[in-house]
Amino acid sequence: MKAIVQTGYGGPEVLVERDIDTPTPGEGEVLVRVAGCGVCYRDTLVRRGHMRARLPVIPGHELAGQVVEVGEGVEELNKGDNVASLIYTFPKNCKRGEENLCRGNQWLGEDRDGCYAEYVSLPHWSLVKIGAHSEAPLESYSFAACIVGTAYRALKQRAKAVEGETVLVTGAGGGLGLHSAQVARALGLRVIAVTRSEEKARILESLGVDNVVVYGSGGFSQEVKKLTDGEGVDIVLENVGGPTLDQSLRSVRKGGRVILTGNVDPRPQQVLLGLVILKETGVLGSLNSTLSDLQEAVGLLSNGAVKPVYKRIPLSVDEVRQAHSLLEAGKAQGRIVIAP
Repeated sequence: MKAIVQTGYGGPEVLVERDIDTPTPGEGEVLVRVAGCGVCYRDTLVRRGHMRARLPVIPGHELAGQVVEVGEGVEELNKGDNVASLIYTFPKNCKRGEENLCRGNQWLGEDRDGCYAEYVSLPHWSLVKIGAHSEAPLESYSFAACIVGTAYRALKQRAKAVEGETVLVTGAGGGLGLHSAQVARALGLRVIAVTRSEEKARILESLGVDNVVVYGSGGFSQEVKKLTDGEGVDIVLENVGGPTLDQSLRSVRKGGRVILTGNVDPRPQQVLLGLVILKETGVLGSLNSTLSDLQEAVGLLSNGAVKPVYKRIPLSVDEVRQAHSLLEAGKAQGRIVIAP
């Protein structure tokens, strides 16, 4: 099969195209023909060495496809089933509801081969079946776990969001942000989205976001305060991390919550602790999605509550390298999905 392989750490040139053997599913595993593999900013961090990987490795952790072969002991899935995957595999005896935190987890594209390829073999218990009736193309379910499920978990499980509350979404023009805003709307929240791009702002407006703030060097907290009568938002969904964290802390109301889901700058960050202490701000991390979150994400895509926004590219090393460059430059709109 054809695959893109990361051969070392560095620029996009460490990604090379190779013909390798198609994997054979072991006991409890299924072979999935890749319909879509999302290209995530995390992939660029792994490539640059900010997150360690077992090299050489096939990158890519956002997967949807069709089961084409079933290993021994698999009864839950059959050939022809369409599936979406978590971005990691977990031990079968892992406590349900905490799969993302289990010891022994292996991250796709880092600890084991991912989906920048035509086929991938995975344990059946890391997959969620996609129903026959769906408003979204199969390839778009590739980012169900990493984007839609992550946003659902952050808002519903970590922030304990209540219908009618106001949420601020940072990095709203990117793949995580565009879909986070839609998940928030589906949960009955008022959404204020912030972006640096007028073009991305128009996309957000077309998706029904309540307010869009396009900001420059002065930040966005003052405008957010104006939109909330000086109060601040109930929740900040912090998809960017360090570069916007100070403004996010200034934008949240007293007793509000800031949920950290993204980190585009892996360096240590400085935080003005008074912004946390004096307002009793809750700051929580949220690590991707669990099986139940993925199931919810699949449902949101299937019923059209979340409209997937993505660009489709072929399984080509030149296209994949360009996708990495676009992500690093902050120029990608929505998700980029490899469709072999």
